[in-house]
Amino acid sequence: MKFSKVLLIGVGVLACSSFAMAEPKYGMAGCGLGSIVMGAKGGQISAATTNGTLGNQTFGITSGTSNCMTGTQMAALRAQENFVAQNLSTLSKEMAKGEGESLRSLAGTFGCDEAVFSTFAGKLQASYGEIYQAPGAMAVLNSIRTTLKTDAVLPAKCAQLI
Repeated sequence: MKFSKVLLIGVGVLACSSFAMAEPKYGMAGCGLGSIVMGAKGGQISAATTNGTLGNQTFGITSGTSNCMTGTQMAALRAQENFVAQNLSTLSKEMAKGEGESLRSLAGTFGCDEAVFSTFAGKLQASYGEIYQAPGAMAVLNSIRTTLKTDAVLPAKCAQLI
């Protein structure tokens, strides 16, 4: 009985760890000019000092520059993360087919025009093997975003493709 509880807890931890796979563009100092200069793995004290200089971190957050996201972009990203995490299995099946209601809803979280849904679905279907190569919902979402950004049409037609 104890072994099955430990196994269940271990599986739960592994499932949740997929959320940690998304690499942020900045380290503990946060977004801002310091994150560009020092990077995510650079000296975070220097990054924090640079971020605090002349309010550049505040400007980055407000304007969505310097590795920062606006509130709208952050909300869209959270909606995408939640949707993919809750619908991963269904999305896998529908993406393989290139059609489906969950896939259409995913396009909605990216703010895609209805007119480009067939392009959206086709691009994801063609890249299915690459998208589902890494395990976990956040890895899948990162692959989806990367795939969509390589299309000639979709970045301009999907307002929340961050």
